[in-house]
Amino acid sequence: MDAVIFDLGGVVLEWVPERAFEQVVDAAEVPRLMERIGFHEWNRANDGRDSLASAEDELVSLHPGEEVAIRGYRSHFAATLTGMVPGTGAVIAELGQAGVPTTALTNWSGELFPYARQRFGILGRFRDIVVSGREGVIKPDPRIFAIACDRAGFEPAATVFVDDSPANVAAARAFGLHGLHFRTADALRDDLVALGLLPPRRSLSVPVYHWAPRQEWERALATGSYPWSGRGLGYDAEGFVHLSFAGQLTRTRERFYADLAAYDLVLLRLEPDGLPIVVEDGFPHLFTPLPLERATQVSAPA
Repeated sequence: MDAVIFDLGGVVLEWVPERAFEQVVDAAEVPRLMERIGFHEWNRANDGRDSLASAEDELVSLHPGEEVAIRGYRSHFAATLTGMVPGTGAVIAELGQAGVPTTALTNWSGELFPYARQRFGILGRFRDIVVSGREGVIKPDPRIFAIACDRAGFEPAATVFVDDSPANVAAARAFGLHGLHFRTADALRDDLVALGLLPPRRSLSVPVYHWAPRQEWERALATGSYPWSGRGLGYDAEGFVHLSFAGQLTRTRERFYADLAAYDLVLLRLEPDGLPIVVEDGFPHLFTPLPLERATQVSAPA
């Protein structure tokens, strides 16, 4: 094995279609609505389309009473992208460090994929992304596996394909790829170690730290979510949370937070056990949102 192709939805990115409908319909009604209009069948067909206007019009003609909800899906599609699958970004980063080329192959409407491309920085780590809607072919059709391999210059017999759909994994294996069924990022990493693509994980033995403006940290404690990577950098855009080792704290503070008074800045300490942290360019990067329950506010590194 010398290359990896990743599915996106359910492997790298989280997609919850109900969130779009909840913008225009009561949340309790959404499951019944999706069943009435045959959403999943319709959406699967849309994965092979570059544009959705005609498909949307056709579905409205079949269910005119649901027009607002049907059109609301495309209008509010951004709400369906609820974040990144925790830890997968770390696996992608480690593969990059190991010199293993990675690409992505996704069933996704060509019109809607730019929402993901613009929002998630982790996608920039892939050499290429094959989008079914742009190709007019969807998984598990073997033609799209051929497109992905040919475009990247991958030999199928030496390439791993990762997907959360058993049907797609089975089709990939029939095509000649080494298919892996995605369950969790940790399980995927173990599979890649067994295939010789990654070394066993070496756990960090020292704590890591994160500087946070006090205002942002207090807002996170109130809302239960810290959406930042670093100062002025969103977690989704970066793909990870910027951390520091103890010896890097002074330099980090001087470079990014010198204008803040001591009271306006919070230093957070995390024990790295079990966290998907990858050291890149000498700095630890956390490939999951900052876990509030594991962050301890300290005055200085211990």
